[in-house]
Amino acid sequence: MFIYRLMSISDDIVVNIVIILAFVVAAGSAIVIHEFAHAYVAKLNGDFTAVNAGRLTLNPVAHFDPIGILMMLLVGFGWAKPVPINPNNFTKYRRGMITVSIAGVAANLILAGLFLLLLYLLIPMLAVVWSTSKAIYLLQVFVLYFIELTVTFNFMLALFNLLPIFPLDGYNLVASLFPKAVGYRNFMLRYGVILLLAIILIGNIASFLGFRYLNIFGLFSDLVYDLIDTVTAAGLKTFVG
Repeated sequence: MFIYRLMSISDDIVVNIVIILAFVVAAGSAIVIHEFAHAYVAKLNGDFTAVNAGRLTLNPVAHFDPIGILMMLLVGFGWAKPVPINPNNFTKYRRGMITVSIAGVAANLILAGLFLLLLYLLIPMLAVVWSTSKAIYLLQVFVLYFIELTVTFNFMLALFNLLPIFPLDGYNLVASLFPKAVGYRNFMLRYGVILLLAIILIGNIASFLGFRYLNIFGLFSDLVYDLIDTVTAAGLKTFVG
């Protein structure tokens, strides 16, 4: 399980607890900003359904889904409760559907970019132990993992939601761009959730058996980790030499 891997990063149980805390905060913030963006853009398009349901908020309790949290602990990423919208309230239906569909993904990509910049600027202070204080060291660990995990989760959440599978944002985007694709919509509405769970399950089983190339999320996470390593190296080279 993913949570077990987090607990095994260090021999120091306190360090592992700090890393898990960073994981929870990073994952939670990525999910909350994603859902908040949906609600906010829906409001801009004239639909106040999410506002009236209490979803235009940064309070994580309003957005979290129990199954999504469980998947996060098991496989490293999850989802929140879908933000309720009523497209009939949009001032312009098609524009509203498209902008609301991409709002969460756009918010995640922007946040990932900002935290990559933050990693680049702060890595000299985070990569070197510059104090004998255990509290300061744990703070360094928390900040470093929080930044790296925030980058990872936001990129992964953006990719996950771009899949054209119901009930993800990618499905809503494709359905809005191609309104005559009735067969596609009917298939996804009926089998989308099953297909999505199958992709996640097959990917994790394939990785466990050594066939990582069958795990699209694993392959993408490798690219994200490589990007983080590149930014880290660039930051150290620029500020430390």
